Amino acid sequence: MSCKKVPVWVRVWLCILLLHFIANGIARAEDDDSAGERLFRLHCSECHGLDGQGGRGPDLTRGLYRHGSTDQALYQTISQGVTGTPMPATSLSDRQLFQIVKYVRGLASSAREVVSGDAAAGGRLFAGKGGCPKCHMVRGEGGRLGPDLTYIGSLRAPANLRASILRPVEEIDPAYWAVEAVDKDGKIYSGIRLNEDSYSIQLLDVDENLYSLTKKDLQTLTVDKKKSRMPAYAGVFTARELDDLVAYLYTLQRNARLP
Repeated sequence: MSCKKVPVWVRVWLCILLLHFIANGIARAEDDDSAGERLFRLHCSECHGLDGQGGRGPDLTRGLYRHGSTDQALYQTISQGVTGTPMPATSLSDRQLFQIVKYVRGLASSAREVVSGDAAAGGRLFAGKGGCPKCHMVRGEGGRLGPDLTYIGSLRAPANLRASILRPVEEIDPAYWAVEAVDKDGKIYSGIRLNEDSYSIQLLDVDENLYSLTKKDLQTLTVDKKKSRMPAYAGVFTARELDDLVAYLYTLQRNARLP
């Protein structure tokens, strides 16, 4: 039977059926993991890493989420952001948001990494040779010039921890940008920026003294987004010591005992 003899209504019905299958195929493609992965890499990877193992944002491969672990809680965090952190709100559709949630769930299903190194020895290096408690706090003890590391093992993957030790300038949280100010009397203030607005700046100096300075009373003010107060430890630790230190930091998790 030639196409010319096929009734018009049959041809219309076949076209509708074909469009239906195409639409369903597109919908299924958008619902699969690759859609969530594409969205994650486009909107989330800058802070959480291409594989979700962390960077400026937390490691998402652990299944541990500070602001709730239900699908709805993850949805809320992604859609509304987190006040006081670099996590922004988003205008993505509900469907796209849940595709990201599904993808993040898949990331969290991966097994926890096994790292080489002696965590107990790493703890001694942290407190001794590294001098880390001068700037970093763990369980309420230590300094405030660097990030609190109490739960850093829940937030960062071993590779990210290692990079932060060797090359701290690669990722600098805005809360720890280096600042230097000189007032009208020539007094120099040097430390980290805690807060800043159009008229004033609050900083914590290297001795952990808190200052609130009015900008109009300053001769100069320099905020360096590319300078880290943390020194680079490349060449300071041996390869084995570095493994030990990373192993120790990786044990610092929620509901985990210190070694």
